[in-house]
Amino acid sequence: MRRRKRPVISVRRRRLRRMVSLREHKCNKSLVMKKIKKLMKIIPGCGGSGVDTLLRRTAEYILVLEMQVNVLKNLSNIYGL
Repeated sequence: MRRRKRPVISVRRRRLRRMVSLREHKCNKSLVMKKIKKLMKIIPGCGGSGVDTLLRRTAEYILVLEMQVNVLKNLSNIYGL
């Protein structure tokens, strides 16, 4: 059986591809970290906690906010505001 020949790609092109890939990875990582820091400022009690704790508390905070909205809607219906 014959082996297929790989297409010839210059070393320069490979390095360029690797650099672009690493640059995109760093850019995405820094973007995610910026968003995590913003989320830490929004969610109460998440000053220096880890990402897993931050996400759990975010989910809990969303539930609390939804409950508050439901309570306010019900009060509005009761008192006709």
